[in-house]
Amino acid sequence: MRKAFTIIEIIVSVVIIAIVTLTLAKINQQNASMVEYISNRNKNELTNTLFLTKEAFKYNKSKKDAYTLLHGMNIKNSKVREYLKKTERKIFIQKDIATEKMVVPVRLNAIMIKSKFSTRYYRIEP
Repeated sequence: MRKAFTIIEIIVSVVIIAIVTLTLAKINQQNASMVEYISNRNKNELTNTLFLTKEAFKYNKSKKDAYTLLHGMNIKNSKVREYLKKTERKIFIQKDIATEKMVVPVRLNAIMIKSKFSTRYYRIEP
């Protein structure tokens, strides 16, 4: 008599393979979501640097577009101007953070840029 797999053994192996496949698909989807999140956050960080000019200190607690902060650069390209006008952030300035314990006396300010991915930057002035 020839040995063969029983129907129960085949069903159990199919169920195990299905569970493993679904788990791998879920992990793959989570990884794709994380890659998209990190990519969008990096693009946002790059765009936030447009708001780190000295002009930003004039606009505490207000929402401004990048073109307003960079108006002194005399941007001629109309597509770039339109992009900068559409790029808006809310700006919060925390002036003169305590630096008494620092060895070198400096002025330290924090700039909080609020958007989908809010970020805090620090500005050091001698």
